[in-house]
Amino acid sequence: MLEFVNKMIKEELTERQRLALTSIMIQGMPLAEVAERMGTNRNALYKLIHDARQQLQKKMTASGISPQEVLAAFEN
Repeated sequence: MLEFVNKMIKEELTERQRLALTSIMIQGMPLAEVAERMGTNRNALYKLIHDARQQLQKKMTASGISPQEVLAAFEN
């Protein structure tokens, strides 16, 4: 499952979406810090992350995998 998620992040997201999502969700950086490093504001960063998550969810659904299945794989 981890390989599938990594592949989707690499192939389906733009470089900016990938940077924002991995910085916040994987590395745990504060939103304000990521926004500053990316030269944007918090609202624009929220939108960027929202769009990235929607894109990933669409790809998962098209691949027959639900977001709940992905989350369950990481809980074990």
